[in-house]
Amino acid sequence: MIIENNFYLKNIDVEIKNNFNEINEPKKEKSIIEKEEIPLKKEKSAVEIKEIPPANNNKNEEKPTTQSIKNQTDSEKIQIDEEKKVVEYNKFIKTEVIEVNIPEIISMVIAKIISNEKTDNTNLAFESFQEHTWDSTSMGCPVTGISYAQVITDGYKISMLKNQEKTVYHTDLNGNYVNCSEILKSNINADFNFVKKYNLADVQKIELRLNQDDKIISIIEDKEKIKKIIESINININITQSESCDANYKLIFEKKTSSTEILVYCRTNPYYTYTDENFNAGETILNIVEDMLSSMEFPGIPK
Repeated sequence: MIIENNFYLKNIDVEIKNNFNEINEPKKEKSIIEKEEIPLKKEKSAVEIKEIPPANNNKNEEKPTTQSIKNQTDSEKIQIDEEKKVVEYNKFIKTEVIEVNIPEIISMVIAKIISNEKTDNTNLAFESFQEHTWDSTSMGCPVTGISYAQVITDGYKISMLKNQEKTVYHTDLNGNYVNCSEILKSNINADFNFVKKYNLADVQKIELRLNQDDKIISIIEDKEKIKKIIESINININITQSESCDANYKLIFEKKTSSTEILVYCRTNPYYTYTDENFNAGETILNIVEDMLSSMEFPGIPK
């Protein structure tokens, strides 16, 4: 899209310059005097030179010259105005996406977002992206009540500012994308299930780490204990939106082929949970954190 626009602008520029040249060609509308001077350039006599002033004093002959000057002034104004329009249009289509070296698939997705959501770069700004792998075609943002194929899906997390609000999109490598922020809002107060949403059925290990320095606090590798924890959160709960805060811990669910990291627990809000968005998850996750803190199973310490 952007390349085509640039070609379009170049064509505009050529057309503007051509129009300017056509307007600013006094040679095509020469006066009678100018036509007579051409054969006399080689040998001008004193008489011929004296005859020029009376011709220039002829009022009828002054009109083409005055009109030519006016046309030149008008054409210069037209060129300046048109050049300003071209510059402004260039600024309009120039976004952060052009300036950042990002994969082509992300550029394509952003173009789709602009088209599908009927927005433009004045209301949509690119922030960042990162590679990610999901366990299903939901790309980490399933809509409540919809089933998804349990297929490993590689793609990207894209962070945007839409109407000055942070908006997160997930995309696969084929150009398909989901607006995770909108999906989360639609799921608010709907049945929310951690196990189904993040495919936690095959968890092999659970880690609790400090969020600040990534220090390991506790590890659970016992299959029976892991099974009980997964069963305890395999329920439908109601979630509500939450203000962002500095999470104290990372709760990491290690699976066979990937892992799910959830930021949890704030001093100001023990029910705080962050995955793709901030929300309150009640005691569902808090119970796991408290249990791991109380057991304090530090790795490397003899039992």
